[in-house]
Amino acid sequence: MSPVESVPVAVLNCVDDYVELLYDDIPEKIKGSALILQLARNPDNLIELARNEALLSALSRVLREEWKRSIELSTNIVYTFFCFSTYNEFHQVIIQYKIGSLCMDVIDYELKRYDQWKEKVEGKKQLLTPDKSELPKSRIPEPKRRPKSGTWAVADVNLQKSRSLVSSYHEDLCNASDECLSKNDEEQLKRKLKTLSKRQEQLLRVAFYMLLNIAENVKVEEKMHKKDIVGLLIGAMERHSNMDLLILIVSFLQKLSIFVENKNSMASRGIVEKIAPLLDSPNADLVNVTLKLLFNLTFDTKLRNKMIKIGLLPKFIQFTSDDKHINLAMKILYHLSMDDRVKLLFTQSDCVKLLTDMLLLNVNSDAFGTSTASTTDVLLALCVNLAWCDRAAHQMAAEGRLRELLARAFRYKNAMLMTLVRNLSNHSQNKPLFVEFVGDIAAAVTSGDVPEEFVIECIGTLSNILHADNNIDVYAVVERYNLIPCIMKILDPEGAEERSWSAELVLEGVVACGTLGAEERCASALLRAGAGRALVALLRQRQADDDHVLQTVFAFRQMLSHPRAADYLLTRTEAPAYLIDLMQDKNVEIRKMCDSCLDIISQMQNEWAARIKVERFRCHNGQWLSVVETLGAENGGGVGAGVAGGAAGGGGGDSADDLPPYLSAEYLTTHRLTTSDSQISLNDDSDSFSGEMDINSSNNRNPADGPTNEMFGAESLITKAADNDALFTNDVNIYA
Repeated sequence: MSPVESVPVAVLNCVDDYVELLYDDIPEKIKGSALILQLARNPDNLIELARNEALLSALSRVLREEWKRSIELSTNIVYTFFCFSTYNEFHQVIIQYKIGSLCMDVIDYELKRYDQWKEKVEGKKQLLTPDKSELPKSRIPEPKRRPKSGTWAVADVNLQKSRSLVSSYHEDLCNASDECLSKNDEEQLKRKLKTLSKRQEQLLRVAFYMLLNIAENVKVEEKMHKKDIVGLLIGAMERHSNMDLLILIVSFLQKLSIFVENKNSMASRGIVEKIAPLLDSPNADLVNVTLKLLFNLTFDTKLRNKMIKIGLLPKFIQFTSDDKHINLAMKILYHLSMDDRVKLLFTQSDCVKLLTDMLLLNVNSDAFGTSTASTTDVLLALCVNLAWCDRAAHQMAAEGRLRELLARAFRYKNAMLMTLVRNLSNHSQNKPLFVEFVGDIAAAVTSGDVPEEFVIECIGTLSNILHADNNIDVYAVVERYNLIPCIMKILDPEGAEERSWSAELVLEGVVACGTLGAEERCASALLRAGAGRALVALLRQRQADDDHVLQTVFAFRQMLSHPRAADYLLTRTEAPAYLIDLMQDKNVEIRKMCDSCLDIISQMQNEWAARIKVERFRCHNGQWLSVVETLGAENGGGVGAGVAGGAAGGGGGDSADDLPPYLSAEYLTTHRLTTSDSQISLNDDSDSFSGEMDINSSNNRNPADGPTNEMFGAESLITKAADNDALFTNDVNIYA
């Protein structure tokens, strides 16, 4: 790195003499810095050099005051501090003398100066000199040395002569006239630009490398961010002539990109467009570090979309066939596959088929037995994502690939591979392909010698394909493989606690009940086995889980579609009471499913029809009643009651006795919808009230022990007084 030739071998004992050279003219300073650099490149000397405060002060002062005059001098000094930066123990030395901040100023100036040289040589309009204020001079005074001639005037003349010889290339470039130059002059300036560019790249490389080393300290990296380190790196990245410098810059950007502030700064400067051409480089190391940077950027949704927009997806797919880049390419593709719109782009080529074939070739017992994430694991996760796309799923399952996937999934009992199979079974065009494998999947559920995660995926797959539309005799499969006892074992609340069933397994059991409930014989068999009571008991335990509640209500809906099963649910289980209770749930989907169930129950000739009618009336008018009570409370109970009385009684008096019974103050204060434990949802679709008032609204599924028969203890009262005011005057007794 030292530009000075024939430099003698440096000796540690002579370091003071080398420091003395730093107080001479530029040539002597270059020689002294080169000798000190020789010592610093030996790690054994760093401790001794770090203790020499005079040496460090002189180096930092010369760099601060003379860096504009000589690139060689700046390179030697920065390289010396770079040697210190390779060890964490000496980072404090660099921070103490503020070398990092000084290096960033040097880099900024050099980049602007290069643009000035380039514009001058290319004959374009000369740019203004970089608007860079002079760096503050060191407060350490430079000792005056008596010249050898004994005359200070002679020394000044010699100093001027030495300065006139320094950086002659830079002066020639800056002083070149804007007028027409001869071809020889243009060629000469281009050669000088090339020479200066190489020297400058050496300085940039060692400066960036030193900054990269000290950036291990987060506080130091924050200071770099404030001084726009990202802008400097991206500005220097445009110089593609030096491959080593380019690799260093991209590596530095990759390290910085883990912080969101730096990532946003890169995004604002179009980082994706600037590094995209680097993927075509023949240098494997540059391509690898570029992929690492792109992988960090793929955590940002906007940057992922930009990668797709500029057409990087085909390039990433190509890298999957390269052993050096396959791991990074798979990770990037996995992130890109999380967008549903991008999944379809994978199907525009043979990518999906190639990925599936690659998965089949790499699946083995060892690949899934390791704890670390291997390339095969990432590939499998990518295929799982793509399997949600209908077209991609069809390509995966076609040409006998489904059989191979199932064979490997059952051979290694791999739950992740079975998840892929389950996703493939979600698509209607693939379901006929699963008919021949129904027995194998059902046998795996009931065998008892497979992991719980694998059983979960098998039950989910069965729930997708066990439909009469697929030309499958569902009841025959259930009887042949004894599925109902297995499902009941999962749904048993006490057994679930003893066996420590996971919530996912219990949920899949409920989903299976909903699937089998669509077939009349299966629904009857489930209810005879106690599925109705088990579902209600689980609903009481897991009422805070919306997914579980929704699937349970759906299972009730499927069973209610059969007359015998519906009669069993109404007469022997508490399912109707829970459905009424869930009618006011805050989840819209749950409310819709409950309404569907209650519609079926209301059409049946039973006592629940009248109760459902009353509950729907109260739910529909709950908001209005709450508003009336609020107005009454604000006005001492007179205004609200008077307004209600005027509206309902047609000009009644001011006395509360003139109001109809169902608007009495006693009713409004004791109605369950307006008490502290009220659970009405003001966002109910059936409510015509347009106001935005949240009065005692909460989740409906929080009873301590669920609905009981005591809630409906006044059954005779309801049936006898459905058309008179006694129904409302005694409401408080019903829900006491």
